Amino acid sequence: MTERQIAWIGLGNMGLPMATNLANSGWKVSAFNRTPRHLPGTGLRIAATLAEATKGQRLFATMLSDDQAVGSVLKGPSGLLDLLPEGGVHLSFSTLSPTFVEEIAKEHGRRGQILVSCPVFGRPDRARDATLTVVAAGPESIVNDLKPVFAAVGSTLFIAGQEPQQANWVKILGNFTLGGLLETLAETLSLAERAGVDQQLLIDILDTALYHSPVFKNYGQLMAEKNWDPAGFRMRLGLKDIRLVLKESDRLDAALPLADLLHSGFLSGINRGLGDLDWSALLKVRSDDAGAPATGKSPFPS
Repeated sequence: MTERQIAWIGLGNMGLPMATNLANSGWKVSAFNRTPRHLPGTGLRIAATLAEATKGQRLFATMLSDDQAVGSVLKGPSGLLDLLPEGGVHLSFSTLSPTFVEEIAKEHGRRGQILVSCPVFGRPDRARDATLTVVAAGPESIVNDLKPVFAAVGSTLFIAGQEPQQANWVKILGNFTLGGLLETLAETLSLAERAGVDQQLLIDILDTALYHSPVFKNYGQLMAEKNWDPAGFRMRLGLKDIRLVLKESDRLDAALPLADLLHSGFLSGINRGLGDLDWSALLKVRSDDAGAPATGKSPFPS
């Protein structure tokens, strides 16, 4: 991509720092957000409409919350499908269902357009630091041309294949394994609290003795400190991702008992008013279900 200019759609917790990092890397970024935002000092040219943001552009990027949000900007009069020129490229950074990505890839193809799916692993702090892990899939030559974009927003790139939906399979499977870690931590720390075991000490010991994982330690600390607000990744989005896993597994006749458990846990949390907290607030759901700590004292003799 020699022009180093891009139309960026989506300026939320992840999209804004990613677009800003592109601008800081020398890209001309014309950006649009469905909810108007005043963003001085970002280096972005904020457009009032999709048409204004994409005028004269051949490279579009979307970073939106779900299938419905992406579909709403792609389709219909003056949607991205109509605005992207033949031979143009749509970069989709969102976490979407593989089935939906396969559908939009076919629609892009019918119009002579190209879809590259490139979901990312990492929370807003990593987006700000440009240390996201990018998983890209699409035509090999196009993915190679886009490496400067990926380098501006992330520190690691994996190429999952030439079919765009392959990247989204990797992303939802990754988020499923992370959800499983949250369930393990939630149950473990809930029991630790009832037993009078210091939760932060337990996380430090388990990470040192067993895991050596920044993901385990970071989420363990969030839970031990009950540091759920502001959310790095909201419980509502966690429920969305688990629903994606269940939808795709059902299509393949694959049973996922842990996904069922996570679905009920996140849904229960949202029904209790926790939906906009970090998804690590699953600990509160499991702790509340277990009841108050028995004594708050250690059961071990001194």
